[in-house]
Amino acid sequence: MGKIRIISWVFILSLFFSIAASGEYQVERPSVSSGREIFNSNCAGCHGEKGDGTALKGAFNFTDHEKMIYKNLTVFFNAVTNGVPDTAMPSFEKLSVPRRWDVVAYSWTFWADRDGVKEGKNIYLKNCASCHGTNGNGSGFTGVFDFANVSMMVREEPEMFFKSISNGVEGTAMPSWKNSLSENERWNAVKYIWTFQFKDYPGEFPSPATVPSVGVQPPGKPWYYTPAGMVIITISIVLTALVLYLFGKGMKER
Repeated sequence: MGKIRIISWVFILSLFFSIAASGEYQVERPSVSSGREIFNSNCAGCHGEKGDGTALKGAFNFTDHEKMIYKNLTVFFNAVTNGVPDTAMPSFEKLSVPRRWDVVAYSWTFWADRDGVKEGKNIYLKNCASCHGTNGNGSGFTGVFDFANVSMMVREEPEMFFKSISNGVEGTAMPSWKNSLSENERWNAVKYIWTFQFKDYPGEFPSPATVPSVGVQPPGKPWYYTPAGMVIITISIVLTALVLYLFGKGMKER
């Protein structure tokens, strides 16, 4: 019976840590306005008020297109939380989890600039909204990417969306737009898509009441369809099966 107790504790602890790990991403939709205040107070001294990294040698440049398109919000959230080894970037774990997401959201607006986002919105509404919806949530169509699902979006990279817009997505209704839109127009469309993650940028999006928060799925998409939910379910099934197996084996040996 000792083995069963050990396995039971492993099951409980694994489930706890799985939920705790996913909890970092179950916060409100980040606020750019709040993030701006935090950035100016804590980050601008090194990264510069324009986010170009000119205030301190070696500081990350958020305006560098070639660097930003291969990053995602989670990368910067982890950097804000833990700091960056061998650099002057300290940990800002003292900030609450929602405030860390806010400052990460604002740092992305140096790349997803308002002019680019404005043009991208026009392109999106003309060419993309009929399938993806004006709120970016896929309008309930099966297989259409949901840009309002923040728990997914924070792990995606802009380059992935640019390739999908340029080349289309095989096996779906998503066509190629590389012959219809210039490279700059395609990137601006990506910049607009990116802002569906934010609560208040550029300030014309639906209120948080009409758009799901991080970790809250749109209607018809329960929590267990999220990556964290799938991990929790898989661990639970495996460990439950193991506990039952050892329990049955123990009963036979009695």
